[in-house]
Amino acid sequence: MLHNAEADDHPPIKAELLSPVTACDFVFFKQRLASPSLLDFSVAVRILHIPFLAVPVGGQRRSGYYTVSCTCFGLVVRDVLAELAWFPGIRLGSASSARSDDIVEWGEPSPRLSGIDDQRLLDVFYGFGPSGPPTPIPAAVCNF
Repeated sequence: MLHNAEADDHPPIKAELLSPVTACDFVFFKQRLASPSLLDFSVAVRILHIPFLAVPVGGQRRSGYYTVSCTCFGLVVRDVLAELAWFPGIRLGSASSARSDDIVEWGEPSPRLSGIDDQRLLDVFYGFGPSGPPTPIPAAVCNF
């Protein structure tokens, strides 16, 4: 069956920007970002029920992305983030050629497109600090 955004059973195509602390993955980014001050410019994006964080570029963070289930959602997420100055070069694309989902990406192109899969290099590229010992991340609390 082909995707039809106008089908009766297709969810509404909209994206809502919320406070970053409402994102289900806010704590993950707070614990991992090398420059936690980027959270001040982040936004939670809700396209269905659960908001996820969009973190801008800055500091050592050279790129970011937001995964979507279909192109129609990618286009609305791209459009709402394009209105914010700290998401440069925003585009619909793919973080790696093996991905089946669409993504909205900003900043520099992902090194995965060049075949780089070294997790340490990817962590630096996406602005994550040294891993260190694993820290339990509490279950996400979402208000929807």
